[in-house]
Amino acid sequence: MNADAENGLKTGRHPACTPGTPPVHRRGAAVLAALALAGCVAEPPADVEIGFRNPTAVIAGTSRFDAARFAGEWQTVACLGRCAGSVRYLAATDGVYLRRTAGGDTPYLIAAPGVLRRTGAEETLVVMWVDEGFRTAAIGDADGRWAAVLDRSGKPGADRVKAAMEILDFNGWDVSQLRKIK
Repeated sequence: MNADAENGLKTGRHPACTPGTPPVHRRGAAVLAALALAGCVAEPPADVEIGFRNPTAVIAGTSRFDAARFAGEWQTVACLGRCAGSVRYLAATDGVYLRRTAGGDTPYLIAAPGVLRRTGAEETLVVMWVDEGFRTAAIGDADGRWAAVLDRSGKPGADRVKAAMEILDFNGWDVSQLRKIK
């Protein structure tokens, strides 16, 4: 670290400031105040729903995904957001995969291994992890609205739940908010 930078840390002044020049944040506040007085400040941004996932984190589907092996009945054992208690995945026709819940069927196209794009909408499901036996999985909406740990039996081994939670965390999910489902 150079002497100017060290001095800046000690004095709280930006190293590029010359003596008698206010720090950068004060100049910025003064400009903002002048604009506000002149009526030039833009409207505050509309509320943005961030969800349960850091939108800047990379999210990826598992290369282990296999539509035929993933198909079938799954029980939700842990959830972020609104999740179905049970869900069934079905290969409907060539290239179309259905997600069936009590609310009905939702069609998806498999865009890449573990990445399912809803037909006619901008929703993307991502299967981030599935164990070798296709017994436990970590899945979520790419927008961060919901994520779940799924299991075939509804009673997964603690090691598989831990692995699913680690994958959710790695993909930017706030696992501290995961809630267990019966």
